Amino acid sequence: MAGDHFIVIGNGPAGSQAAFTLREKAPDAEVSIITREREGCCHSHLLPKFLAGTVSKKDLFAISFDDYIKKGIKLRTGQSIVNVDISKREVLLDHKEILPFSGLIIAVGGKPRIPEPLLVFKDLLYPLKSFSETTIWQKKLLNVDSILMLGGDLTSLAVTKALLTLEKKIYFMLNEDAFWPLRFNKTLYKEVSRKLTEKGVEVLTGLKIKSIARISEDVCRVRIDDQEIEAGLIGAFFGLVPDVKFLVRSGLQIDRGILVDEYLSTGIEGIYATGDCAQIYHPELHDYWISIGTKNAKALGRLAAVNLLGGMEKTKVSKESIFDIDGIKVNTSWWSEF
Repeated sequence: MAGDHFIVIGNGPAGSQAAFTLREKAPDAEVSIITREREGCCHSHLLPKFLAGTVSKKDLFAISFDDYIKKGIKLRTGQSIVNVDISKREVLLDHKEILPFSGLIIAVGGKPRIPEPLLVFKDLLYPLKSFSETTIWQKKLLNVDSILMLGGDLTSLAVTKALLTLEKKIYFMLNEDAFWPLRFNKTLYKEVSRKLTEKGVEVLTGLKIKSIARISEDVCRVRIDDQEIEAGLIGAFFGLVPDVKFLVRSGLQIDRGILVDEYLSTGIEGIYATGDCAQIYHPELHDYWISIGTKNAKALGRLAAVNLLGGMEKTKVSKESIFDIDGIKVNTSWWSEF
């Protein structure tokens, strides 16, 4: 495939795996990864341990920059694609550079979700999904003693465990948004509440946020129903949404993510989507599902690359392992012990 230029958008587990698979199976092609992150591909499930200081930065990153160089993969960090022109087979970068492609794999992943009622407080809420967000947490934790955890997706439990090792006071507000992407149920709710309480976390249940106000650089006052608490940092853990807004005018079919078939094809020749930005059709369910988790992402990244090069491998997920969350089918390998 000499003369081909394959572009992968995103350098998470799915994107990096796709790029390395392309390099392995198409050694004569040009392979480029474009990512707005400035760091390399990291083990995102280890971010809470990095926050706690039990995992080093070296161990956090799955692939070194030298690995890309050795494999002849062009890694372009700190750059964003703002549009994909399907008819011209080109991508437009934010600095107006245009890159042609013969094949494209979109693996942009997800971005933290903030529920609509809390969007007005967005600037006071801190998610923890990327390395850059983790460094923000590290800096703020130097000057704060208390943290309010909102939402309660699975990552939040790992973050809470890390914060407890730092001897911080933790408030944890559990509600129907908790446990994403697992189903919310009363049994799980009670069990998590019990474990949190046993570890010294103050659990706030059945309440709603009325207001959040910053009263100093390191303190926010949060009104929750009829009570007020002060917290130095407010963590937002409401799960993820596919980061595909830049593709809305591209001509690709988009619902909550990019719609693809069971081969991860968008239906447009040479364009595939993979990882948790893709909604994948399941013929037995007659519906689309989204994959969550590093293990799943790597498998889907490899599959997208194989099929872009002419393979016909189907995604292999049993319908029994897929469940419904907020109207979208989800398969997850992402779980953190608490």
